[in-house]
Amino acid sequence: AFLPETKRVYVRTFGCSHNVSDSEYMCGLLASEGYEVSTDRADADAADAWVVNSCTVKDPSQAAFMKEVRRGMKDGKAVVVSGCIPQGERGLVKKQGGRKPPELDGASSVGIKQIGRVNEAVAAALRGETFHALGSGPLPSLELPKVRANALVEIVPLSSGCLGACAYCKTRHARGALGSYALADIVARVDGALADGVGEVWLSSEDTGAYGIDLGTSLGALLEALLPVLEAHPHGMLRVGMTNPPYVLDQLEVLGRCLNHAQVYAFLHVPVQSGSDAVLAKDRMNREYTVADFRAVVDGLAARVDGGLSLMTDVICGFPGETDDDFDATYALVEDYAFGLINISQFYARPGTPAASMKRVHTATVKDRSRRLSALTQTFRPYDGLVGTVVACAAHAEVADGGARLVCHTKTYAKVLVPFDRSLVGARFEVRIGAAHRWHVDGVVL
Repeated sequence: AFLPETKRVYVRTFGCSHNVSDSEYMCGLLASEGYEVSTDRADADAADAWVVNSCTVKDPSQAAFMKEVRRGMKDGKAVVVSGCIPQGERGLVKKQGGRKPPELDGASSVGIKQIGRVNEAVAAALRGETFHALGSGPLPSLELPKVRANALVEIVPLSSGCLGACAYCKTRHARGALGSYALADIVARVDGALADGVGEVWLSSEDTGAYGIDLGTSLGALLEALLPVLEAHPHGMLRVGMTNPPYVLDQLEVLGRCLNHAQVYAFLHVPVQSGSDAVLAKDRMNREYTVADFRAVVDGLAARVDGGLSLMTDVICGFPGETDDDFDATYALVEDYAFGLINISQFYARPGTPAASMKRVHTATVKDRSRRLSALTQTFRPYDGLVGTVVACAAHAEVADGGARLVCHTKTYAKVLVPFDRSLVGARFEVRIGAAHRWHVDGVVL
């Protein structure tokens, strides 16, 4: 009755690309054991077991995770939870003393360093038992079997954890201090993925800029080691993941050289969070950089990357103690750079973080600031200059408009929509840009 070949498992993922990578490995392990695995929500009801991979960054993501888990348990599914929430809040799944049962009593769990034991957890849950593997240990191997969420995109985690201690963030509670993969292991993983035929590799981490500091190496050294690998697979493109300013200030020269490479997207995600040094300070956000540091990173890289650099950033509106002047400084910074891509969040007090005990800004004020900043970003026109030009693009199976159009990207990672043609999936081609919109452009394949 419990042979894996007779059971179906639904895997749901919340959160960042690192979480997506963890889920890919868990799907690979489950499939190699014989389970029929699906990430399609349409298959959830027919599945015997659910694996729900969680994100602890914001209240809404945790609330959505909890709702999904409760739904699965109510429907009689064998539920296994994973990711940052059970790792950082073990009391949700394991009794920590006292008489009150855990909120997710009956769910099994695997921690962020124990994803290799997902088969044990699912088997136990299917038997009606509970299984918990939330301990520490070495990083999961990059050579575990995996099923890619997008068959043409390889997500490679560089590390787990970070060096920061931001006052509002719970990720450090879950993933711990920085632990980097060996440079040679990452290079081998990228080489193997490109040899498999993937067209795009994403380097992912809680902070890619901090990569290797614990091992005596650096992000710049890793990128330089990856360039010959890319050149050996000329169909492949590389995308560098999110980096905080402090750890790349001394790497701008090498990062600029690498972002200029034809097979590396001239795109970088650098969160600023606030345009006010008072908000970024140690006794507030504790972000470990100043606005001047942020400007030095983005201006320094922009000056070193030929043909333009696309920048993405994150901003938190209404952090405790944020004054009108603080917000005005953030507004001015965003207006100055006119970021093509930006994540704007209202402050959420995550339980157990230092920021949760700070005096809050009135909710109405937070919402108003968020609306004003969002309205500003809607006026930006980052892609108007592309209209009428011919640009080289790469497509990797993402579709839009119900499958009527194919998503592709330029060297600067501008999003281009073209009429769908199956022969273009996984290909590179030239596109004439016909119209520009706020978040993308329309084009015709030449």
